[in-house]
Amino acid sequence: MKKQLVIVGFALLAGLFSCEKDEIKIPATPFKTTYTIDFEDVALTNKGYMDSINGGLISQGFTFENTYLFDDYSKYWYFSKGFAVSNLVNVDSAGFNNLYATFAGSGAFNSKNYLLATNNAGIKLPSTAQLVSMEITNSTYGALSMKNGDAFAKKFTSNDKDFFKVWIKGYAAGKVKDSLEVYLADFRYADLSQNYIQKDWKTVSLYKFVNIDSLNFSLESSDNGQWGMNTPGYFTIDNIKFIK
Repeated sequence: MKKQLVIVGFALLAGLFSCEKDEIKIPATPFKTTYTIDFEDVALTNKGYMDSINGGLISQGFTFENTYLFDDYSKYWYFSKGFAVSNLVNVDSAGFNNLYATFAGSGAFNSKNYLLATNNAGIKLPSTAQLVSMEITNSTYGALSMKNGDAFAKKFTSNDKDFFKVWIKGYAAGKVKDSLEVYLADFRYADLSQNYIQKDWKTVSLYKFVNIDSLNFSLESSDNGQWGMNTPGYFTIDNIKFIK
């Protein structure tokens, strides 16, 4: 009996040492850190926004597209496409003259700076980044146009089942790998109390975008005309989180 116990004991010790030896061979999982691009480090002038950024805005390895063009006919420079940085607080003034304000009234979580984005704005990502989430909402210009209508766009109604949404698409080597849609206004519900124009910042999960090198944001609206979308093609984003 004692001999059997000794044999079992040696067997258990051998198994223990074997497990410990195997465990040592398993490579440790690299520690991942979460980072946030909040644009608070961008210094803005008294006008409250920056819409001309040569080469695009670069932050933590991300490049946010910015296109600033000269109109030969009218002889002025203008923000054409991509992203502008803003800290404007104006949720009341309608029209194009209030282009750079967010309808949330501040950056995400009451911060100052945020981005205004246009239709087909693009972001280039560093190869080591895995996206986590971002905050998104309407521009004041777009929200008040949908709420009240203007000279170019209609007031959104439940009868017309109106909507305004952002398509977020992840690309790798020029090809779409995945996409998601985010509604910033939705009047398609039978229960009228559920119809809305997004005002507060909305958190959007970006975990589904894996092994991509860029993001593109394209807009879609129920209000369209001869020249395309009538709804103002702008929205705002903030606090892009990623891990690496």
